Amino acid sequence: MSQPSNHPDYTQGSTLNYTMEQLRLAGFEKTQCSLSSDYRQELNVEKGAITLLRSGSDRELYLSGIIDQKKASLSINDLSHDSIDSAVAELLLMAKGSEADDAYTIAPAQPTGVFSAGPQQADLEAMYGSLKTFLTYLKQNHPSIVMTECSLDYTRIHSRMVNSNGIDFTETRGNYNGSLMFNAKNDNDITSLNYTGFTTFTLDKPFHQFGSIEQLLRSSEAEFRAQPLPAKFTGDLIITPDAMDDFIGFLVGSVTDAPLIANSSLYKDKLHEAVTSPCLTLKSLPLDSTMPNGYPFTSDGFKAENLTLLSNGVLESFLLTDYGARKTGLKKAVNEGGCMVLEPGEQTLADIISSTQEGVILGRLSGGAPADKGDFSGVAKNSYYIKDGQIQFPLTETMISGNMATILRNIVAVSKDVVDFGDSRYPWLRSAKVNFS
Repeated sequence: MSQPSNHPDYTQGSTLNYTMEQLRLAGFEKTQCSLSSDYRQELNVEKGAITLLRSGSDRELYLSGIIDQKKASLSINDLSHDSIDSAVAELLLMAKGSEADDAYTIAPAQPTGVFSAGPQQADLEAMYGSLKTFLTYLKQNHPSIVMTECSLDYTRIHSRMVNSNGIDFTETRGNYNGSLMFNAKNDNDITSLNYTGFTTFTLDKPFHQFGSIEQLLRSSEAEFRAQPLPAKFTGDLIITPDAMDDFIGFLVGSVTDAPLIANSSLYKDKLHEAVTSPCLTLKSLPLDSTMPNGYPFTSDGFKAENLTLLSNGVLESFLLTDYGARKTGLKKAVNEGGCMVLEPGEQTLADIISSTQEGVILGRLSGGAPADKGDFSGVAKNSYYIKDGQIQFPLTETMISGNMATILRNIVAVSKDVVDFGDSRYPWLRSAKVNFS
């Protein structure tokens, strides 16, 4: 039988109790600490063969304290008492040197919560079998694919959060994560790199059927015949699930603390108003049992709930933390985002393509972040040209320019086909009146 000191709960409890006491003795009036222990086992592929199994673990202690309405926070990996004592002393200096803010506080007392999700240990045999079968599948079905990087890991995170108001949350979460980077190569040509990934609780289907792997493998092979646009035009943009985060991410990022506190958000006065096409319903579902990257409590110490961000285009909530809510006078969100799900539509992807007179299927957008108001320009990677309802050919580097908010308002079709990445679920979207050159 293992000794009590080796048990994660025992070790975390002892460390957190000591840290909280030292923070109190240092004079902090409000404190919050969290301790996470990560364990990872990873298989890697190199030159078409499984070459490496490695294991690793890490621990991180997060400390946060408020004194005279001045706040500071930091993280350390060394959990010795000497290291914690030094961190507390440094934290006190940081806090005293910062500006006071009446909005600083910590989460109120809530019932203790102990949560668990996903497999609590790796199935190494299943991991090895999944990758081995995938490599065989590649040779037989996609011989021109060159796998630059490929890995499959199991990660288990045990975390505990406490604060001086008495909250005490613990979670153990395990999942599998796949990651790939690849292109296609033949005797005469080589295509641009493509990449994707997924996360899952179970390895219950072939590796290539997770996320968008199969679609992207086919796309890479098709890029041998890539061509430039025939001419500049304004037409339809079909956003693939792999490119979705650039567009959804603009909206989500615009309703968080920083832009709302700075009063720079395009959506600052739009709560409960239509901000996108009525085709769009967007939810953040951290408590969904099928979301391996979910979370039961937020980083500022509140139990999480599922949230509807957009309902038929209407902005139903901002994504404000407790601090952001206090600074703006607006309502705190019931979670901190992530685990995004765009509700599917009624049309098949094939129908959406066939009804497109002229447009581009966007596989990936390469470019800088959009401006606060949404203006952007970027290069379409791994993308296709559509004319008269038919995919004509893959595109060499093609520029896209427009406005993120306008594109979201101009969505005219949502596919019923969906890609499940594990940490998000997205359909294809079609938006009108986008500029291509």
